[in-house]
Amino acid sequence: MNIPCRATHAIAGILLCLAAPTALEGQRGGPGNSDEAMFLRAVGEHFDTPHSEVRVLTRWSLSAKEIPVVLRLAKRAGVSPDVVVARRRHGDSWMEIAHGYSVHAGDFHVPINGSPGFLKAAYDRFGARPASQWRDISLSDAEIVGLVNVRFLSRALKLRPERVVEAIGDANDIVGVFIRLRDGG
Repeated sequence: MNIPCRATHAIAGILLCLAAPTALEGQRGGPGNSDEAMFLRAVGEHFDTPHSEVRVLTRWSLSAKEIPVVLRLAKRAGVSPDVVVARRRHGDSWMEIAHGYSVHAGDFHVPINGSPGFLKAAYDRFGARPASQWRDISLSDAEIVGLVNVRFLSRALKLRPERVVEAIGDANDIVGVFIRLRDGG
């Protein structure tokens, strides 16, 4: 088949655009990175979400530690993850998104025996009220991300939440924490 030169270049350009995100993921250590791929697979399994859908979330400028938050909120709210992402990209905080779907701070609470570590401020607010009033507590984005990841990692890896809190500490690399905990570190 003889395709005119201009059409060949157009087809090549389209194919390059389609391939570029995958190639860039490998360069930046994205889902092509085996540790992150394992983390995302575990997230998908935990939230009963197909791996292909979890991978799509990585293309929406979400960090790995935010993907469990999107899936947790989507499950609790009974909406699609892309609805949650659209609100987040619109500039809403995690708490604003949660409240929009009648999800409140108590839905993020994880029982922890011992020190809540980096989540101390949130647990001080939980401790200052009876559980029936937790819906009135406001959590920061960092607290919601922390709580969701503590819940996810403790359940997925069958670890005590306090062990997960200790491992996360001030770490910003949730994938690294997942790998260390999974490997017994």
